[in-house]
Amino acid sequence: MFKGTMLVLCLLGWSAFAQAEQVMLKNGDRLTGSIVSMDGKKLVVKTSYAGEVSIDWGEVTQFTSENPLVVTRTDKQVVSGPVTTEGQDVIITTSQGQQKLTLSDVSTMRSPADQAAYEKSLHPVMLEGWAGGDSFGFALARVNGETANLALGFDAKRKTAKDAWVVDAASIYSTDEKLNATTANSFQGLIRYDRNITKRLFWYGAFAGGYDELQDLNYRIVPNGGLGFHAIATDRTTLDLLGGFGYTRESYTTGLTNNLLTATLGDEFAFKWFKSTTIIQNLYYLPALNDTSIYHINGNFGIATKLNGWLTSNLNFNDRYNSAPVLGNKKNDVLFTAGVGFTFGAKPAK
Repeated sequence: MFKGTMLVLCLLGWSAFAQAEQVMLKNGDRLTGSIVSMDGKKLVVKTSYAGEVSIDWGEVTQFTSENPLVVTRTDKQVVSGPVTTEGQDVIITTSQGQQKLTLSDVSTMRSPADQAAYEKSLHPVMLEGWAGGDSFGFALARVNGETANLALGFDAKRKTAKDAWVVDAASIYSTDEKLNATTANSFQGLIRYDRNITKRLFWYGAFAGGYDELQDLNYRIVPNGGLGFHAIATDRTTLDLLGGFGYTRESYTTGLTNNLLTATLGDEFAFKWFKSTTIIQNLYYLPALNDTSIYHINGNFGIATKLNGWLTSNLNFNDRYNSAPVLGNKKNDVLFTAGVGFTFGAKPAK
């Protein structure tokens, strides 16, 4: 009885091993697990002992998938079924029979669940897919007088394979009891929509605005648009270059109103320095085309460090330059803020 039981267990174990999905590498290593996806660069395998493992596609010599995969060809046609490789060919066993494709004709392979998630990401409803965070900084000091500083920030991004929405806002308010004065009171915000033309090139439309009491600025509104270029797009580093044209209307408490046709040149940079720390930088130059004596430069540099899954610490330096301020005001408006932030949503799609 014991021998019979052991024989059955051995046969079942061998059968399970024989049916397991196998990935063979150039160095002779072999992985057992389920194929999750392949995007032409990486093959992702889910194992029982190490979770998901990402392998350089160029290191794979052969694999088999007992479970169906959704295979997208380079001509955008889609076929589904268990997959195996033979040399430079991929064989898909569909319900209509086998199809053989060369590896160069395969764009992606995904599990049905990953394919469904990918297709949903292409057409999310407007309230889905947002990710970002808000920041809060407050300081209170009392020596010979009392000062209070409050800084608030918000950023959110909704990115799909075809487009992206960006929403940013920042506000700072500061008072000094000894001077009996408000030493800072400003707000600036941005809403931008990007639409991909190619993998690298995109067009954008944006609306920015704000006010600054210490600069005697009642309001400034800046609708603009143009073209952008994804100069760098990796998991750790992104760099977008933007150029376009717009209109600036600004009103000051002195009664001065400017209506300006402006050009826009800028960059947006992000670098994941460590696993939990990200550096961000952006710089925009907006010269007036109908009055060359007027131009604005807005620059921002920040560091955000994750403290846990939802809490971050933030340091931010912002410089706003106005070449033609109201008489009595300085051209440079420099802000430095520190505080904590709260993140929300999933990581934006790539």
